[in-house]
Amino acid sequence: MRKKYLSICCALLLSTLLLGVGVVHSFPVVAKTVKGRPINRFVMFESQARSVFDKMFFAKKNKKRNVAIVGEMLPQADFTKRVNALVGSAKADVYVLDTKTGHKLTYYNGGANFWLASSVKASILTALVKEDGPLTGDLDQEAQAMITYSDNDAAVDLFDAAGGFPALERLWSNLSMTETIPNYNGFGLSTSTAGNQIKLLQDIKTLPAVDHDYILNLMKGITASQRFGIGVMKDPAFKNGWLNADNGSWYVNSIGFSEKERYLVAILTQNNTDQTSGEQLVSRIAASIIKK
Repeated sequence: MRKKYLSICCALLLSTLLLGVGVVHSFPVVAKTVKGRPINRFVMFESQARSVFDKMFFAKKNKKRNVAIVGEMLPQADFTKRVNALVGSAKADVYVLDTKTGHKLTYYNGGANFWLASSVKASILTALVKEDGPLTGDLDQEAQAMITYSDNDAAVDLFDAAGGFPALERLWSNLSMTETIPNYNGFGLSTSTAGNQIKLLQDIKTLPAVDHDYILNLMKGITASQRFGIGVMKDPAFKNGWLNADNGSWYVNSIGFSEKERYLVAILTQNNTDQTSGEQLVSRIAASIIKK
């Protein structure tokens, strides 16, 4: 008999929660046996049914909300605090955009005229692909060398093939990258801001699929020795840059995408004591973006 009671109770509860059957305002619901005799042990009012439903519904909703937290960016205040603890005497300009939510993180602690160094090679590749589509033959081979190994000779060849500084200036102008300034003494000495580099990444993200995929596939294939900065993040596609100044300090940068292009990231630094410390800094900043 007890099993029979339990079966009926379960059936009533399911119908109450899923179909709303038998719950009428504040009147009690009395389950009956097949013979029509009431089961006095199980009486449920609408308020009780609603309470059970709410607990189940909100528990499920909160569970989904907790899962969504994974992979979310830090709050701005926490991010600023973390980077402040990392930079030391270095100067940094950082911009992160979450394309899923529109939220952003920024950081700036001084410094000016951040050299792009080899990060400018992302602009060279983009200018070429926007003009001619995915590269083929020798140009494709040079693009692979320029991006995946940061080969400078290949970069010079592709810079010339793109049309030199006029091509880069046209690209930057079309993207309203007004704080990106060419340096005719060498394209790696061109200066920019993290915010301007985000504009470049946004443009790459919106290119026709064939062009977009070509660029991203190259940026995903960075050689192991150069996978610092954004390279420590999940699903990275990026281009780093590093260059030493006459005073012995180093400029070290990392620009690109992570988590299947959800996050656009630009990290520019200067006044690093050496290349290694600069690489460590941009890697630590990149590792501080997402909640752990």
